Amino acid sequence: MRRRGSRLGKWIYLGLLFTFFLWLADLFIGPMLRLQADGLVLAERLSIGVPFPAQVTDMPVFPGSQVRRGEVLARVTSVDLSVDIAGLTARNAELLTKRADLEHRARIAEAVLPIARDRAQQADRALDRIREVREDGRVALATWSQALAERFVANERVAELQAETRTSEASLAAVDGALGDSRRALRELDAAWGSGVVRAPDDGIVGLTTARPGEVVTVGQPLMVLYRPARYVLAYLETGTLYSVSAGDRVEVSDGFLQTSGRIIEVLPMAEQLPEEFRKVFQPRERSQIARVSLEGDTTFPLFTKVRLSGIGWLSPGTFMRVRLERFFGVIAGAFDGRQAGEQ
Repeated sequence: MRRRGSRLGKWIYLGLLFTFFLWLADLFIGPMLRLQADGLVLAERLSIGVPFPAQVTDMPVFPGSQVRRGEVLARVTSVDLSVDIAGLTARNAELLTKRADLEHRARIAEAVLPIARDRAQQADRALDRIREVREDGRVALATWSQALAERFVANERVAELQAETRTSEASLAAVDGALGDSRRALRELDAAWGSGVVRAPDDGIVGLTTARPGEVVTVGQPLMVLYRPARYVLAYLETGTLYSVSAGDRVEVSDGFLQTSGRIIEVLPMAEQLPEEFRKVFQPRERSQIARVSLEGDTTFPLFTKVRLSGIGWLSPGTFMRVRLERFFGVIAGAFDGRQAGEQ
């Protein structure tokens, strides 16, 4: 019994020793043989802001709130935008007044032009008759000069009315273009203003930082960040491993207790420094290749959760070692088949 107990203790000791060395080997060379990568659960983000300086008057949502598309996110007011809208409205009124004046002048010119042409024709005919009689010396010089002056004035008036008609048409076209631009700008300002109500462009979750009532925001400064419902994992892959990762590969995603499956969407051709939460003590910040992983299944991780990816090993299809082994066994199988064929 004593000998049997010592033998059992020996096997237990050897098993523990083997397990320790196996764990030690996995600690150092495990990441080179199978996928072990850290990642963050993220979502597409929408920066919510206004294209003008404004002051926040109301913020009905809170950080972490789930909102639906079209829901009110904030209410703002803007003195600068009100001044711009008032200026454009006054500009529209000026352009409308100018257009009405040009139309009035154009209509008068169009109405008077036939009369002026008829007057010019009558002046031409009268001058021709006076010219015939003048050769006999029966027309005084004053009458002849008056006829010439009347003909000149009548034709000059026709030319003026024709020029005014053409000028009015060109001016109307220019005013219509400027009026269209002004109206378009006013519509865009009204659309951007939206009565000072900022609505959610899509379903999502409000970020942790939002503007406070009374705060003044400038152009380009967001009121908040909205995260879309669909989530993905931004994974940081080790480089220089014996396995390869490509789009379409399935992986397992876990945060310790919760676990779900995922699929690699794309492997980006760039490397990035690991975030602070992934840094190891007393080690320099490493760079890892970036990959996007879609989440499958019903398990939902909170945003910005640190997760662990696994699943692809050094003998997975398409990896460096798998390809080499397949070639090796292919060569052996070919040689064996050739030897059998030679013996037959």
